[in-house]
Amino acid sequence: MKYVLRNCRIVDGTGSETVRENAAVWVKNGRIRKITGADVAGPDGYEVIDLGGKYVLPGMINMHAHLFGTGRPSKSMGGGGAQKAIIRFASTGAGGVVLRSMIKSNLKTILHSGVTTVRGVGDLFYSDIAVRDMVAAGRIEAPRTLVSGPAVTVPGGHGDGTFAIIGSSPLELRARTEEVCSHHPDLIKTCVTGGVMDAKKEGEPGELKMSLEQTKAVCDTAHAHGLKVASHTESSEGIRVALQGGVDTIEHGAPLDEELISLFRERNAALICTISPALPLSELDASVTMLSPMAQVNSRIVADGVISGAKTAVANGIPVGLGTDASCPFVSQYNTWAELYWFAKYVGVSNAYAIFCGTLQNARILGIDDETGSVEEGKAADLIVVKDNPLDDLRALRNVEMVACGGRLIRDPQVKKIPVIEEQIDRLL
Repeated sequence: MKYVLRNCRIVDGTGSETVRENAAVWVKNGRIRKITGADVAGPDGYEVIDLGGKYVLPGMINMHAHLFGTGRPSKSMGGGGAQKAIIRFASTGAGGVVLRSMIKSNLKTILHSGVTTVRGVGDLFYSDIAVRDMVAAGRIEAPRTLVSGPAVTVPGGHGDGTFAIIGSSPLELRARTEEVCSHHPDLIKTCVTGGVMDAKKEGEPGELKMSLEQTKAVCDTAHAHGLKVASHTESSEGIRVALQGGVDTIEHGAPLDEELISLFRERNAALICTISPALPLSELDASVTMLSPMAQVNSRIVADGVISGAKTAVANGIPVGLGTDASCPFVSQYNTWAELYWFAKYVGVSNAYAIFCGTLQNARILGIDDETGSVEEGKAADLIVVKDNPLDDLRALRNVEMVACGGRLIRDPQVKKIPVIEEQIDRLL
């Protein structure tokens, strides 16, 4: 596995606005061995791949995905009998086979879309952990895969009845967290607040569900196992409880005040921005989203809160990573590029900074920035190739022409796109 990506332009993922012109990226045994000028005719033992001036970037990193779904809109996402029937089937032996097959297929789609690392934050019945182990064994085509297993929350908390297991008292929550830890996840997911789909009132999508003591029970147990904790959190009050309780990454977000900014700094915590799910649900017509009027109003509240929180975090030097919440309605497994686009558009950062947050910044939050996240000598060859300059327009990332993950080169990546999602995403660009 030795090749040279010759005659390319490099956007390195560090946040630099500079494009390295006329470059060559040398890959051997899965790593970037060196980066040189493009004049590398006939290097010994290396296949030369002339890119004709196309752009090489680090592979994208999706910090927040649920690996079981497609993003195709469905009434079952809003709960009710249809959702319960799906969950019951998934809990059976036959359902488990189908579920794992879907996750494997989704991981291939994720990789072919240009994502070389994905963090799964809540799936059904440990299916994500089972498939992650297949990835680690080299049995399936997939990006680097980090997963949490089911989330841990309280009765009535976000994910109760779907991708979460529950406990009421701090003692029960410690036991539930220990249960997840026994399956060797890469992190623990909790849900300190509610969300759009489970809100009972208009205007309360981020209702506090877990107390400080309950949150601390989950975090202390996870930290004792050396695992970080990510929390679904969609209100300022929830962020306060989550950070005081020991959460390491706030998923989604809400408006931040000075106290919350201080708590982020004290905890050395990060904010994972996810504009992708709330934006279409708040902007598109309910006849398309199949959501109730209350859910549409609450989606707007969440979208505004996510954007506000991200703006404040960026302005105050709090690390902001990017995720999509894939599996939510209109959030496919292949549109990670769109989160970078929305982040630049609504948070008001440069395209270079959006790329940085979606690559190297995400790697830093994960603690794997020595391995991946930028186009630098010595790092894993986690790379994508696109035709046009993403510093000019992030929509250049929508269709990648090559993907390398750990050096393994996919020369003609194939993504089967979902027309109803593509049509509606186009309306929002």
